[in-house]
Amino acid sequence: MTERPQLAAEHEPLVHRMACRIMASALGYRAAGEPEVLPAEVADLPVMGAFVTLKRSGRLRACCGVLGVPMPLSDAVRNAALRTATEDSRFPTISPTELPFQQLEVSLLHNFQTVEQRGGARVQAVEVGRHGLQIRREGAAGLLLPGVAVENGYQSEEFLRQVCLKAGLPATAWEDGHATLQTFETLSMTGPFAVPSTGSWPQPASLVTAEDLNKLIHTCGMNLSAILQGATPSYFIQGCGDGNVNAVTLSLTAAGAEPLHVFRLSMRPGMPLQSSLFSLTEAVAGMLRSGQWRAQGEVRMSLALLYDPAMHGTTADPDLRGIEPSRRALFVVEGSRSAWSFDPSMTPDQLLRNAMDAGGIRSSSTASVFSFSAQCTEPRVTVSNSPRGAAGPAVRPPAVAGTFYPAQPGALAQMLDKFLSGEPVERRRWPAVMVPHAGLVYSGRIAASVFQRVEFPDTAIILCPKHTRLGVDLAVAPHREWSFPGGVVAGDADLARELAESIPGWELDAAAHRQEHAIEVQLPLLARLAPKTRIVAVSIGGSADFERCREFAVALARVLEKREERPLLIISSDMNHYASDAENRRLDEIALSALTQLNPESAYRAVAERGITMCGLRPATIAMETLKQLGGLTRCERVAYATSADVTGDRTRVVGYAGLLFA
Repeated sequence: MTERPQLAAEHEPLVHRMACRIMASALGYRAAGEPEVLPAEVADLPVMGAFVTLKRSGRLRACCGVLGVPMPLSDAVRNAALRTATEDSRFPTISPTELPFQQLEVSLLHNFQTVEQRGGARVQAVEVGRHGLQIRREGAAGLLLPGVAVENGYQSEEFLRQVCLKAGLPATAWEDGHATLQTFETLSMTGPFAVPSTGSWPQPASLVTAEDLNKLIHTCGMNLSAILQGATPSYFIQGCGDGNVNAVTLSLTAAGAEPLHVFRLSMRPGMPLQSSLFSLTEAVAGMLRSGQWRAQGEVRMSLALLYDPAMHGTTADPDLRGIEPSRRALFVVEGSRSAWSFDPSMTPDQLLRNAMDAGGIRSSSTASVFSFSAQCTEPRVTVSNSPRGAAGPAVRPPAVAGTFYPAQPGALAQMLDKFLSGEPVERRRWPAVMVPHAGLVYSGRIAASVFQRVEFPDTAIILCPKHTRLGVDLAVAPHREWSFPGGVVAGDADLARELAESIPGWELDAAAHRQEHAIEVQLPLLARLAPKTRIVAVSIGGSADFERCREFAVALARVLEKREERPLLIISSDMNHYASDAENRRLDEIALSALTQLNPESAYRAVAERGITMCGLRPATIAMETLKQLGGLTRCERVAYATSADVTGDRTRVVGYAGLLFA
């Protein structure tokens, strides 16, 4: 199906330059003179499709394409370039300020071959470095270019799994005889983005005029007063700018009070300006009415608009070229933490540091950096949108009783009796364990099997993943007690405070634990088996990479090594989520085998790089690395394993559960 395009060497730069010019034009470049056209012998070459890929400093910025039927080369490249310029919804829209710093690759697709083999034999049909893959099944489809396997170090089988995941299919769908699998090849042309030499970019356009900016902030003030007084506000300002904006900040400042910032963000597609401003004004009014912000004396209101986003990598390895501080603000985000800074007197490096400090964001491969065109009513602005730790009640009430376990004490006690029936087992001191945290009907028997084997110390630290968006990312619960139907478990508030003070990034915060189930489902079993043990609960957000987990573990080990009796580390984690029973068991076996090798970094990468959705990967990594730092990571014992299918009988979409003991 369509042989390799026969391009002469001198024609390849023409194709690359054509793609660059089409993208530039789509993003506002005004070309001078006649548009470039490919020679007819090149333009009319048949291909099976084309993809255009943009990368900055090796990181994907956008990639789209067209394929499916034979088409002329010029049509394929034109359509792929236009789609890449405007349609890749995975990323913010592309700013013209980014183009000079991009690498552009044109990939011409050809030689599609249907893989006739079935099952595991399909692995042999895939040659890494030569073949791209396309899979189709039941209306779902996914495609990966050949370079994806090379760049990520995939072998053939992993490449097959990844194209299934790209299609939204189970990772083993490639083995299914009902799935159509094709290989294809590409002819690729890669080079720096070639900004056309003739023509010009339009002058950077402001979202609104200076006059309109003043009208907007004045109307916000009038509307705030109207809402607070019960009068009718103005919902729209006739004759005033109302374009699409990516972020809006409305701020109140007063002497002797912390500034109040309310913020809305939409990287793509953006938000209508005036309606967004009205919503923020209503939010400010609500905060004033509730007493969340109080000030005496004169209050000053200010407004900042951010638009035209650009991507600059991560805080660990940022590429800040193209940022002009006189016109652009710098924005950083990691998990629930974000902050932005606009100050024309600063360099881009200073802006980055200022935003990171404001948001409490550290250098990390998971913290992303963006810039925006900015219009502000103040000459310089720094805004943090990071949550702050909340004190919360002394006694944490149950949040998931009646859903994850029975709400009636008698029914809960009967369930525990069932889990704990059977012959007694020998209890020993184990420095760490792993237990699941699903509804007790699914996970309780495995958790009970683990806890029955443990001689509990006076204190246990439970590390769990963060399942809600509430609170801070790294939250140490401050509660003195945890209640559940029919009982309580004591908390160790002093140790909780010590962890928050000793481990960078960890904070005392009740909000993150308000609706978290991963700690709560452990409480009934702990109360039954270890009634004198006090707990400290720590929820770990999903943005920490391995290096960050190791930093946490080193600091945690320093705290623990000073204690006469070391707390038990409890890892609260389910295994892979929502694959078929067979696929889930295969993936869980990979994860469990990696954990039993007792190398925290290898285990982290084995799970993360294969896309195994073990939700407690970071808690497990931190606990294992802590034991390693303390010289105590020498053995791992498997206690039990099951999937939700063992309870429901439904093997189409399951979750895995495992119990482990570490010594």
